[in-house]
Amino acid sequence: MDQESIFCKARVAAQGLETLRQEHHRMIENLKADPLADEPGTLEYEKLQIIQGNLEKIELGLNEAQVMISLHTHVNTIEAEKQKLRAQVRRLLQENTWLREELSNAQHKLMQSEQKVASLEEDIGQLTFMNDIKKI
Repeated sequence: MDQESIFCKARVAAQGLETLRQEHHRMIENLKADPLADEPGTLEYEKLQIIQGNLEKIELGLNEAQVMISLHTHVNTIEAEKQKLRAQVRRLLQENTWLREELSNAQHKLMQSEQKVASLEEDIGQLTFMNDIKKI
C-alpha cells in the first residue's frame, strides 16, 4: 500500500469511527435515562458498561486515525520542503558554477591588464632612457 491509499483509508476509518462514537453517546444517554442503569447486576447496567468500554476503544481508534492523518500531512509537508531545498541546491550549484566562470574571466582580464601595465612601464622606462640620452 502506498501512503496515499493508507491516508485515504485512515480518513474513511476516522469518519466511520466518528459516526460510531456519536451513536454510542446516544445509546449511553438513552441507557442513563433508565434508573436501572445505575444498579449493578441489571441488564441495563451491563449494557452501559459494555457500551462505555466500546466507546473507549472507538475513541482510541479515532485518536490513532487522527495521528495517522496528522503524520501523513506532516510527511507531505516535509517532502515538499525537501523538494524545495533540492531545487534551491540546484540553483545554488548553477550560481556557483556561473560565479566560478566569472571569477576565472576576471582573473584572466586582471592578468592581461597586469601584463599590459608591465609592458607599458617597460616602454616608459625605455622612452625615459632614450630621452635622457638625447639630452646628453
